[in-house]
Amino acid sequence: MKLIENSEKLIQWIDSKINGLEFISDDRSRIVAGCFDIALEHQKAIILLLARQMYGSAFSLLRLLFEAYVRGLWLQHCANENEIKRFMRGKVDKTFANLIKDIEKKEGYKGGVLSKAKNAGWAKMNCLTHSGFSQVIRRNTESSIEPNYDPKEIEEAIDFTNAIGLLTSLELSFLTKNEALSLEILEKNKEITKP
Repeated sequence: MKLIENSEKLIQWIDSKINGLEFISDDRSRIVAGCFDIALEHQKAIILLLARQMYGSAFSLLRLLFEAYVRGLWLQHCANENEIKRFMRGKVDKTFANLIKDIEKKEGYKGGVLSKAKNAGWAKMNCLTHSGFSQVIRRNTESSIEPNYDPKEIEEAIDFTNAIGLLTSLELSFLTKNEALSLEILEKNKEITKP
């Protein structure tokens, strides 16, 4: 599938750009980078699973990909020092929706894209992650129990995964204060999203 092939090339491109980036090694930066690294690993796993037609497992990771990205954003741009310390002890006192609200108060994030993405797909992502009806029904064909995912849904999952991968790499360029890389990633995003 051409979309999978293009996604694999994008992953290789992102890896070539972010491997070896250096940043200040304080608590905030290390946990933010950890969240973004998890998001990029989920991106790779989703594409790998889709390439092998393991659709259920791939779709179950979409929510985790989004969560790792959003959590990294919140920790990078919103969390105060006390919240960083609480996070390091395994505690976050905010709902996922409130993390997004906090992020969307910040310059550059006020367009509401994150809340729109959450509102459009959160219930479905939860169902896919937790083997709910949306996931289970996609295991049924007329004559057997096997993956039965609409090609359009697979394409949407690939597009979402690629978008989050690019946004995550952009955030890493901000974390490392690498303006040249930020511009390069923005150009790559334009190239990828051309009609």
